[in-house]
Amino acid sequence: MSTTSEDVIHAAVTEFGGLPSSMTAAAFLGVALYLCIELNVRLLTRTTSRSLYFWSCLLCSWGLIVHGIAILLLNFHIWEAYSSIVVVELAWLTYVVAQSLVLYSRLNLVLRNTQIGRYVLYMIVVDSVIFGLTTRHPNFTARLHHANVTWDKVQVSAFFVQETLINILYIYETAKYLKNMELLGNCRQTTRTNLRNLIAVNVLIIILDCSVMGLCFSGYFDLQGFYKVAVYAVKLRTEFMILNQLRKALTGASTGGSGLVVQRDAGISLPKRNNVVEVVE
Repeated sequence: MSTTSEDVIHAAVTEFGGLPSSMTAAAFLGVALYLCIELNVRLLTRTTSRSLYFWSCLLCSWGLIVHGIAILLLNFHIWEAYSSIVVVELAWLTYVVAQSLVLYSRLNLVLRNTQIGRYVLYMIVVDSVIFGLTTRHPNFTARLHHANVTWDKVQVSAFFVQETLINILYIYETAKYLKNMELLGNCRQTTRTNLRNLIAVNVLIIILDCSVMGLCFSGYFDLQGFYKVAVYAVKLRTEFMILNQLRKALTGASTGGSGLVVQRDAGISLPKRNNVVEVVE
């Protein structure tokens, strides 16, 4: 008896967890694709500089798109070659590392200690090598499925800790920034509002990362791949939005709202504008 394509798809849906799980995965993937494509349009048509933030956002969005499509084809047995797992892993490494670089590249907006910034970069590089490059081998996925699932949890935990530390650093430095009247400039109310929004966004990101951790350790290994793509897309799009607002506020604050640079106190440096995407409104 011959097997039709409909039979193959039905078997794949059943193996994935049934129609509800498949539809949930499709919804997560749809959200991620929409946000990434929309962000690409904004980046490629409305930016006037090519900074580290620009390339990190671009690579992260491309990695999310490729990873989402690749795990869709792999989980539903449309593309089962070893090359599919290689693409899945490389795309995952791309968007996870790029997401951390997005956080690092905008850190200079609120962080006035460059030494701490270098330590953050060292942490990203070390974690990327230890937990990113040492991933599962495509030739042993069937024999070492349990080991692969365990190592996936270790990877998710490692990058969760890394990104959470950076988010906490943002919250701490932003809170310090709010207490400095000179850095707030003349447009204090607008600057305070944007800085508080930055704190709220970082709290939201930590909550989203916690939800990824919860799903990862709940045993829904296949579904968590689609959920991670959606969460990272939401994080990336939210950070892109808040960066533009923050850049406007801090640029106005650093010039005192009049185009003249405010005299700096000893030991305090105002935020730099290099590494920031200049967006044409």
